[in-house]
Amino acid sequence: MKIIQAEPANIEELKIKANTKDNWKIRMEAVKELAKYDCQKSRYILTKLATSDRVFAVKEAAFYAARFMGVTEKGVPLATPRKKLGYTGKAYAKIFARVKRDTQMEEFDLAVFKKQFQVVSPEMYDVMQYEKQDDFDVWIADSYANLR
Repeated sequence: MKIIQAEPANIEELKIKANTKDNWKIRMEAVKELAKYDCQKSRYILTKLATSDRVFAVKEAAFYAARFMGVTEKGVPLATPRKKLGYTGKAYAKIFARVKRDTQMEEFDLAVFKKQFQVVSPEMYDVMQYEKQDDFDVWIADSYANLR
């Protein structure tokens, strides 16, 4: 892959996409586009995503793009990302309890719950939707059923 030694014309748009916390696919698109350009802003954005994104696929893609460009932090190569889930059971319980309270559902309604979950914690919704993939709805239902 050939890297262009210039700033992309749409760098501000890519920066906004990279900072979107509620859609990992948009961040992944930004990573793929930023990987084509070796400039100070691209390097900064890729480094930030490689070190702090909660969705492992985005974090990993940003890491490899930054590494390919030779990006370092204080002269040291970036640490290889490790897959870890960014939320604890306590964090889920807190958010789920808030969603349950906000929706005031007597009977569990998955569609209503998901809509409010996305409003209350869009980043957690996005991360867990990526992590659980096809089991996302089952995970929500099980987690809701286990609320105290």
